[in-house]
Amino acid sequence: MSSMQIFLSTLVLWFKLLLLLLRNSQAGAQTDDVAISPRGIISIERSIKDRRNSTGNACNFSGNIVFGGPSSLDHDKKFFRLGSRQLVAYRLMVDFINRDKCGIIIEAEDGSSQNYSLELRTYDDQSSIEWTTKIAKNYLASPVDIWLGGYSSTLTKPLAESASDNNKLLLAPGAASTGVFLGRDSVFGSVPPAKKYLAKAVEGLSKLQNGPTTMASMWEDASFTIGVCSSAPDLAEKHGLTMTSEQAVQGMTVEELIPLAKKLSEEDPDVVITCVYDCAPWMQAMRSVKWSPNAQIFTVCVGLESFVNDVGSDAEYVMGVAPWDSSVNASDEFTQWSASDFADTFRKETDDVEVMFQAASAAAMISIAAQTLQNVGIAAFNEDATAAWSDYVRKNTFQTMYGQISFDDNGQSLAPSYLIQYDSNGTVLTVYPEESSSGPILYPMPSWDRRDCNKLSDCEVSDRKDTCDNGGNCVCVDPKNYQSVGIGATAQCVPLENYNLLNNGLKIMSYVAVAFLLLICAFAVTWTFYYRKNHLVKVSQPMFLGLLIFGSVISSLSIIPMSVETLYRDADDIAWADAACMAFPWLWGLGFSISYSALFAKVWRVKRLYKAAHRARRKQVTAKDVMIIMAIVIFIEFVILLAFQFVSRFQWERTSIQEINGYTVESVGKCTSEYGWYFMAVLVSYNVFCLIYALILCWQTKELPSDFAEGNYIFLSVMFMFQVLILAIPVSIMVRENPNVYFFMLVGGVFLQNFTVLVIIFSPKMLRIYKGEDTQATVRRQIARTMSVLPERGDDSNGRHRGRNSGGTEDAKHRLSSLRSTGSASSYHSNTPSNPTQVHWSEQMKLKKSMVSFDNNNPATEIKIQVEATTIAEKKNVTKSEKKTATRVVSIISGDIDNYDTDVSLSSERDESQSVSNSVSSSLVHEDSKQFGVIN
Repeated sequence: MSSMQIFLSTLVLWFKLLLLLLRNSQAGAQTDDVAISPRGIISIERSIKDRRNSTGNACNFSGNIVFGGPSSLDHDKKFFRLGSRQLVAYRLMVDFINRDKCGIIIEAEDGSSQNYSLELRTYDDQSSIEWTTKIAKNYLASPVDIWLGGYSSTLTKPLAESASDNNKLLLAPGAASTGVFLGRDSVFGSVPPAKKYLAKAVEGLSKLQNGPTTMASMWEDASFTIGVCSSAPDLAEKHGLTMTSEQAVQGMTVEELIPLAKKLSEEDPDVVITCVYDCAPWMQAMRSVKWSPNAQIFTVCVGLESFVNDVGSDAEYVMGVAPWDSSVNASDEFTQWSASDFADTFRKETDDVEVMFQAASAAAMISIAAQTLQNVGIAAFNEDATAAWSDYVRKNTFQTMYGQISFDDNGQSLAPSYLIQYDSNGTVLTVYPEESSSGPILYPMPSWDRRDCNKLSDCEVSDRKDTCDNGGNCVCVDPKNYQSVGIGATAQCVPLENYNLLNNGLKIMSYVAVAFLLLICAFAVTWTFYYRKNHLVKVSQPMFLGLLIFGSVISSLSIIPMSVETLYRDADDIAWADAACMAFPWLWGLGFSISYSALFAKVWRVKRLYKAAHRARRKQVTAKDVMIIMAIVIFIEFVILLAFQFVSRFQWERTSIQEINGYTVESVGKCTSEYGWYFMAVLVSYNVFCLIYALILCWQTKELPSDFAEGNYIFLSVMFMFQVLILAIPVSIMVRENPNVYFFMLVGGVFLQNFTVLVIIFSPKMLRIYKGEDTQATVRRQIARTMSVLPERGDDSNGRHRGRNSGGTEDAKHRLSSLRSTGSASSYHSNTPSNPTQVHWSEQMKLKKSMVSFDNNNPATEIKIQVEATTIAEKKNVTKSEKKTATRVVSIISGDIDNYDTDVSLSSERDESQSVSNSVSSSLVHEDSKQFGVIN
């Protein structure tokens, strides 16, 4: 018969089955013994319809021999998958014998040969013991000559009991429990006894180098499964393994098996033997707890297509126990099929990828029955047929596609079981015994992560030939440029993450800059302390110089935390990185405020003194006045920083800027917070405001010479601080995403801010002391020159005299004009050119008298006259007579001339003028105990 004819006959058969299902469903039949489902009892008969064989020759059959038994025909039932495959094997053998062999040839008593066809009857047992018992009692006893068992020892046992009671030969291809066969001479099984089922598996594993040392077993409640797993302790002891636990399974859902998987993961046995019919839930339970043993042995599922469909690639490396594999060297004596021939025929019929041993076992049982019937002869049809058949089966060895089969006294197969295993490609191989093996034992079984890495990740598919390790990590062949990320399905090698860390050269540069600034500060403070009693240093107030240095030290130290960086938040040094993030604004802010307040205090003091001198009033600026100003500046800065610290302080965060398959290959770390940059904006804005105000004060006092107020140097210092702040901050923001440039800008800004201030403030003083311009007389002259710019108290803005002695206005102008006629070089208040003509002695006397009688209430006028005369006396391009005259004028004003006898009142006049002069110079040169200026 062609393949199309076989397909059509099969289609017709199943169509009849469907009609029968519908009819019985409507009938709702019931029996007395068992509650029958709506489908009722289904019987399928398969016999020869076309009496021609495959060659077209007619087959003359003398009769039929009926084979029959229960099988699971419902897809939803537990044993359908395996039972249906046994049924297919039965059908293939029956069809082949009938069509290709013209049935079984039996020799009659007269020596003639008679052909007998085989008829197959199948009854749906619905995977139920009750239904199997019902079928055995009511449908098999009379019309069936040889009984065929279904799948599982549980369903075969009631059938064996009924066969023994009815004196029927039962061939059971799917039972291994000894209880099924014990004491029943007409019951035979082709599967090895349950207690011997695991023998070869445990033996093979125990012989491995670095093999297992511990073992655990678990089983569900069924005759076969209990019988198989009950042998585990004895086998473990025999081969030197330690049993860690033996567990009975109450339920076979994933949720029910997870607790057991967790328990075994804690025990961590090397081998787990699982005696169950449905293996997928246990595989899923193990995966859910991310644990697997080094060897997982199932008693049923390995080789089943349904198992592979359920678990996919997880089936790889899983071991099983089977009495047969399509690769075994076996050939059937009756059909001449080899194991591979049968497997090919079975695949064509079912489209199954793997052929299960249960199907080969069923086919072998038909072959054994055919060989027995053919050899026993006509005796098969007398009343002692069962005894004759049973005796022949028990005493003989049969060559089948299943292998060489013989039976023990109990009726169970003496053939050994094989240890089979899925390889890394999902192909089932026989791995033990070695003489029958088609591949080596793969031990240990990879972890789930390793499997996922091999099958699901991009690790081993790259051109670099990276590999997965047993932990599921990707081992990169180029570790200098690539790193392993992920695990299992996500494992791969990606380029090493570019953390955009600061360049080491820039870090070294920053440390050198800090050291250089601290060295300058140390030199400045040492110099200040050494020259603390120097008149020039005293006039510059050493305390404020020290505060300026202290602020520069603190501000310079802010460079160090800028160089602190780490990786992610889980780094061990994250606390240090977080602290460094806030250390920078604290150090820079406080350092800036201290340095700025010192400069601001100096220019603010000059401004106050300038105002007092302009109004010709006595004004004393004490240390308390200046310290209050400094405290206010620093306090506001401190409050901003304190709010910053407690409301939204900076923390170190690393942000991914480039990813590959979800893994970061480039990131940048920086200090950030939710509102941190708002606080930084407030801090910078406050500092900018302070600098702008200081610049305004510097502009207002720009006319004062730098020798007294240091206005030019303070102005330059504040201007540099302002420029650095205005330029460095926006530029730094623009290059924020480039860590090296950003770091360089900040370091450069802090360095320039402190370096320029220190150099501008201290360099002129150091230079003047080096040139010897720091004597008391020099300082007095410089102060006097400074005061020459002060407006006369007796002149208002329009040049009108406002002195208390208004009647002496003309005399004062005349005396001032007379003095200037001696040749003054000053240009501040001179309205007439200098007269280089020598002043005669008589004129000197007149000048002296006029100086004695001039307005005593305007000492500034005397100071200016003294300055102008001093300037002439010190000039190099004047004549000796001019220099001599100027010197005499200075002596007259300062009271140093006491040897003139021209006028008897000279002495008193000198005393008066000296009193006025000394009172002024004393108020200018000798400041109060706090070294702050006093102006009369």
